[in-house]
Amino acid sequence: MALRLSRNTNLAPSAEADSTVEEHVLGFNPFPGLRPFTFDESHLFFGREGQVDEVLVKLAANRSVAVLGSSGSGKSSLIYCGLVPVLYGGFMTESGPNWHVVNSRPGISPVANLASSVVDFMIVRGHLSASDREIQMAVLTSVLMSSDNGLVEVAQFLQRRGSENICFLLDQFEEIFRFKANGEEAYNEAIHYINLVLTAIKQTDVPAYIAVSMRSDFISECDQFQGLTEILNKSNFVVPKMTREQKRMAIEGPIAVAGGRISNRLTKRLLADLEDAQDALPILQHALMRSWDYWIANREEGEPLDLRHYNAVGKIEQALSQHANEAFDELSPRDKEIAEVVFKNITEKNQDNQGMRRPGRIAEMAELASATPEEVIHVVDQFRKPGRSFLMPGMNVRLTENSLIEISHESMMRIWTRLSSWVEDEFDSSQMYKRLSEASAMYQIGRTGLWRPPDLQLALNWQKKQNPTRTWAQRYDEAFERALVFLDTSRITYEAELKNQEMLQKRMLRRARVTNIILGMAFIVAMVFFFFGLTQRLDAENKAEEAIAQEKKAIEARAFAEEQANQARIAKEQVEEQTKQLAQSFEELNASYKDTQEARAEAESNLRKAIVQEK
Repeated sequence: MALRLSRNTNLAPSAEADSTVEEHVLGFNPFPGLRPFTFDESHLFFGREGQVDEVLVKLAANRSVAVLGSSGSGKSSLIYCGLVPVLYGGFMTESGPNWHVVNSRPGISPVANLASSVVDFMIVRGHLSASDREIQMAVLTSVLMSSDNGLVEVAQFLQRRGSENICFLLDQFEEIFRFKANGEEAYNEAIHYINLVLTAIKQTDVPAYIAVSMRSDFISECDQFQGLTEILNKSNFVVPKMTREQKRMAIEGPIAVAGGRISNRLTKRLLADLEDAQDALPILQHALMRSWDYWIANREEGEPLDLRHYNAVGKIEQALSQHANEAFDELSPRDKEIAEVVFKNITEKNQDNQGMRRPGRIAEMAELASATPEEVIHVVDQFRKPGRSFLMPGMNVRLTENSLIEISHESMMRIWTRLSSWVEDEFDSSQMYKRLSEASAMYQIGRTGLWRPPDLQLALNWQKKQNPTRTWAQRYDEAFERALVFLDTSRITYEAELKNQEMLQKRMLRRARVTNIILGMAFIVAMVFFFFGLTQRLDAENKAEEAIAQEKKAIEARAFAEEQANQARIAKEQVEEQTKQLAQSFEELNASYKDTQEARAEAESNLRKAIVQEK
């Protein structure tokens, strides 16, 4: 294989160069911003020279090649400005066969998108009138859906001469992995789409070649589809990280082509800022696009693109977020609401926290935002007008209600704070709806019950905040009415339970009141008896104490009486003893008296006798 690629690698003259910048050559901005380079911009694509050779070798040897890389690594630009120009230039082999490239993406309907891309290719080539587009779309869709050989048949149909080859360029191939979570019908279409691709690659006698670009963080998802992992392992090219010199070429090359100049210190600053930056290449392109515009509007005579212009737009860290906020702040309050709906509709995040673009139609966004297609187009134009590359397609494409809109790069979802918040809010809302839809399906077959708090309250809060519509819900699950019926039934049932509980509580309250009255009266009676009993008890205790005191007094009196009796007995004994003594003394006295009487009588007798005798 011989490649005859040439590239003028003269970079932009430095600020110290002694050249004069002509005013009339500074009429365009050489940096695309967030979107990939297109084929028409291949003269502005620098830094990947030599890598196209490897891609071409793999494509020729295996009839397919998968260009893999992280988000922002430049996969799409490498294909559009590297591979495609070489194929169109006839540099595949020495004989230089003719090549035709059909560019497509899985999008929201992979087979239909593939048919649409083929039709657009035919119209551009003059093989089909635009008025016959719908008819040809129906025919090609039918061919592609009829069998796994559909893509082979389409390639043979497009081949005008035996020497022509058809390369189907499938960009953003990771979009195919979202369909597994979108229901059986969507997943079956994705499986058929993969089978079309694999069948075309395996048949060596047809003019079909396949080139895909895919984010490397989705490699683990390839086992969803039989045979896909084997094909990717057989022929893939991992986009290497750009060296410092390649980054310098990517910075200075486009500026040189546009006739501008950049200072050496700004180049060094850009290279330094790129070292730790996520999504380095797209945000570099955007920062340079903004810096160029600011330089054109504010430069002094002879002044190169310099640090002050770079700093004015927010540098790499803030240029994207500031620019997007400027566009958003220009909108009216109503347009801001529409903008939020638009960006939520064209972005999504999966369970692995991977952000992805999701093309959406103007008509669908208008229905979601309760707006007219013209109002949505007005908002979209604010984000894609010249100098703003946030949304695609570019301003050169006239939008209709059937136009597909998408963000230009996933880096917006990580860098623009407002969009990151919207994406997170949409993800949380979709997860709640999916949970609700799954629960409704399980309830329908009798494998689960109705929701109750806290799940029910969370779902009701979600419904009140998001006000979901069928159009919005179809993106995640088509059984919208079933989910809402399940939620309403859960709410009504729970409210009925609450009402019954409330009635029961009221009845129990009334019973409790009656019981309380009875118990209150009983309590009063009991208290009366209690106090009466307490009084009686106290009285009894007092009487008992008095009795005890009386008993004590009685005991003391008894003891005193006994004491007195004892003393009386003793006194009596003493009296008796004295009486005895007195009696004895009396007896003795009486005896003495008797003796005295007797003596007296004897004396008297003696006296008389003496008298008598004297006489």
